[in-house]
Amino acid sequence: MILITGAAGKTGKAILQALSSHSEPVRVFVHNMQQGDALLALGADDVKIGDLRDELTLTNSVEGIDKVYYICPNMTLDEAVIGQKLLTLAFQAGVKRFVYHSVLHPQIKAMPHHWQKLTMEEQIFTSGIDFTILQPCAYMQNLLGSWQSIQQQGIFPIPYRTSARISIVDLKDVAEVAAKVLTEDGHKNAIYELSGPKSLSQDEVADILCTQLQKPVVAKEIDRAGWSEHARSSGLGEFEINTLLMMFEYYEKFGFQGNGKILEYLLNRPATSLEIFISRQMELATNIKP
Repeated sequence: MILITGAAGKTGKAILQALSSHSEPVRVFVHNMQQGDALLALGADDVKIGDLRDELTLTNSVEGIDKVYYICPNMTLDEAVIGQKLLTLAFQAGVKRFVYHSVLHPQIKAMPHHWQKLTMEEQIFTSGIDFTILQPCAYMQNLLGSWQSIQQQGIFPIPYRTSARISIVDLKDVAEVAAKVLTEDGHKNAIYELSGPKSLSQDEVADILCTQLQKPVVAKEIDRAGWSEHARSSGLGEFEINTLLMMFEYYEKFGFQGNGKILEYLLNRPATSLEIFISRQMELATNIKP
């Protein structure tokens, strides 16, 4: 059986769906039964309810588990502490493989949530457990947070310069790789960078949106102070806001670029382009209309 922690988020759901074509049962670890029921409907076989910081619940979650996929909610301050406890419990329970959902370029100290994942990776190296680490770039799905503005106003808002280049990747591709490394041999001690097929500036992203949607779309840099106020009023905490601001500043200066060859090798096909992703979203939107 496979255990997925942090399974109620978009990454966990995508991986659960990617595993649906495989025969191995999946246990999901979530905060409440409402989340659990939703994941059972998506194909999960078992649900554990609790907090990742609770050792007893975590101990129960790894019982009878062969493989763990560790996802920690974004910008969790104690991600490495939680991960160390999970590693220890997994090793003691005889887990055969530990897959960690890290991030592209965790070596960047200027982005604290990246640096923390590097700490977690170091702990994995010394754990004695069979491991695989996936390091995805930012998701194409992040565009959906601005979808209303893109569709209705023709504005793609971003809190850093529009010339910043990012190798955005389709989460479905990442999930397909996650299912692959969980269900087949040959990935022991591997670290895989998962970047999209192109490094795109945000102006280029807007151009692709314009072509695919057949309407004018422009990338517009928004004020980060204004972004912070909106995020605060939406309930985001100060640690999360400050961490994201540091990420935006890094993107502003350096972008966030990787190489897509490893992803294509693992998929054994071309990685999903932004054009195909947008076309797929448009088709989904058409299908759900009454």
